[in-house]
Amino acid sequence: MKRFLCVLSALTMVLFVGSCSRSAAPQMTGGDDPKLTVHFIDVGEGDCTLLESDDEFVLIDAGERDYGEEVLRYIEDRGADELKYVIATHPHSDHVGGLRTVIDGIDTENFITVSCDSDTYTWEKLLRAVNQNNINQIEAEVGQTYSFGEASFTIMGPVSRDYESFNDLSVVTKVTCGDIGFLVMGDAEHASEYDIVDAGADLSADVIRCGHHGSSDASSDKLLRAVNPAFGVASCGEGNEYGHPHRETVQKFKTMGCPLLRTDEAGTIVAYTDGKSLRFEAENQDLSSYTCTAGEEKHTAEKLKYVGNKNSLYFHYSDCDGAINMKEKNKVFFDSRDEAVAQGYTPCPGCMP
Repeated sequence: MKRFLCVLSALTMVLFVGSCSRSAAPQMTGGDDPKLTVHFIDVGEGDCTLLESDDEFVLIDAGERDYGEEVLRYIEDRGADELKYVIATHPHSDHVGGLRTVIDGIDTENFITVSCDSDTYTWEKLLRAVNQNNINQIEAEVGQTYSFGEASFTIMGPVSRDYESFNDLSVVTKVTCGDIGFLVMGDAEHASEYDIVDAGADLSADVIRCGHHGSSDASSDKLLRAVNPAFGVASCGEGNEYGHPHRETVQKFKTMGCPLLRTDEAGTIVAYTDGKSLRFEAENQDLSSYTCTAGEEKHTAEKLKYVGNKNSLYFHYSDCDGAINMKEKNKVFFDSRDEAVAQGYTPCPGCMP
């Protein structure tokens, strides 16, 4: 009987530890004291990114409300007792639902978002919690730069406040450490992406956190050409009902020869950089081969194809309406703008490739 009770006790402990392990930060080594660690936390069909540098922390979104406690424990497991900045990209619950739990559970110095007319319960409760916790509120403005540890982030969007969709109102940030950059897109879609590119800021980055969970409504050719990433990251839930990441987005990254890392496959993904090189680890995948060094030639965006019309002899960006609405039998593809021009095609006056 004693032997049976000991075995039963051991099994109970194993089951208990197993049931709790998902809420703890993955046991990843990180190597030799990285200057910046970026955690793409798996929150199912939602978004959550934790930035860590020199014991200072920035949180961008926190998934749905049910993930709030899990995100809070993850942050605490990293040794944080304060968040220097919390960024709420936009009011949708799959991004900000868990933030109220987080800011109620850990000291938060600053809260950054875009003012909007959302009146959802989740959004109003979050703003109330920000006030109740006496957190400094900052309106996101393009060009603002904030430092934490040995890194910084700059607000790149939204450029306008006149978008029809809350997705396009997403706060877009470029995170920089030395010569390595990350672009975190929230749920920004094509309208916002085009405006951000047209604003003329330097969008080049080694990693792009895909907008809207890898939806075909985001990650336009125009944006990807400006960013020219070495890696993409899509945050999405396994078997999600939306089909994220969409086939078009997956194919686009494949065409570029740019690996698309996915939380539905890899679980939480963590990137480490010393400001010169970059490497990844993940819960459920071996990502040891995914590395890059600042300044190395990528030219991934150059692999995006241009689409020509055999009848009109115009060529378009592949996400231009002229290309999307073109009959398949009239399409011809080019690997570069120079190739299209050399074959006698004229740039579309609309998308101006």
